Amino acid sequence: MAKKQNIPARIIKDVRKNIAVAISAAFALVIALAWNDAIKEGVNKIVEKLGIPHIGYLFSIITAVAVTVICIIGILLFSKWAEKK
Repeated sequence: MAKKQNIPARIIKDVRKNIAVAISAAFALVIALAWNDAIKEGVNKIVEKLGIPHIGYLFSIITAVAVTVICIIGILLFSKWAEKK
């Protein structure tokens, strides 16, 4: 029979786990911010080469959509990679 963990120890374990997840998310945000300008610059260059007019908000929307698509593809690829045994 498995030994039952007392409630305070379980709470401390859960708190530590949640803190670790939050800190990992913070590191991920720092990484994302570091890549933000590089990705936006690359997408802006591609949009310029395609001859799409540089209209302030339109250009920003196109860039945001392109970055979103790239990130979703990245998430899908890394999710599949993480599932491999």
